[in-house]
Amino acid sequence: MRMEISLAFTFVFACFVSACGEEQAPQRQGAQRSGMTEAVQHKWLTPQDEIEPEVWLIAHEAKSSASPQIGNANDVKHSLAKASATFNDTPRMIANRAVQLEDMLKSEGGGESAIFLIDRLNGAIAPGRIESFGAAGQQYYNMRRAGLTGEQALDALSKRYGTRG
Repeated sequence: MRMEISLAFTFVFACFVSACGEEQAPQRQGAQRSGMTEAVQHKWLTPQDEIEPEVWLIAHEAKSSASPQIGNANDVKHSLAKASATFNDTPRMIANRAVQLEDMLKSEGGGESAIFLIDRLNGAIAPGRIESFGAAGQQYYNMRRAGLTGEQALDALSKRYGTRG
């Protein structure tokens, strides 16, 4: 009898524990989402953020530039889509890397915005010719740091990887 009660208690306890585990899974999944659906500016755009990369970039430019030259969301979305195809990165990753490049250039006295940089690198590099947007941005930064103007750096990248031959 004591053994049957012990087994029954173990069974009930196991059912209770497994039921709790199932109930908590959606809560954990929900907690993983950041809930960022508006253009509240974070340093980086995470996979959990529910905001579209183009909206985030436009908000970033509006906040970080004294005289933003903001295009519309469709233009920025198109530019991100083109960059995604060219560099085989997600639009979210490209948005983050472009803001990172903007910050790096600002620390060197540059004033190019992330949106501008995406457009410029899109125009200089042919699809499939370089590893990633981050790699292209790093090379652009290195050339700028070495003293090349933005146009000279883009021309050098284009001769090596792409569209200007």
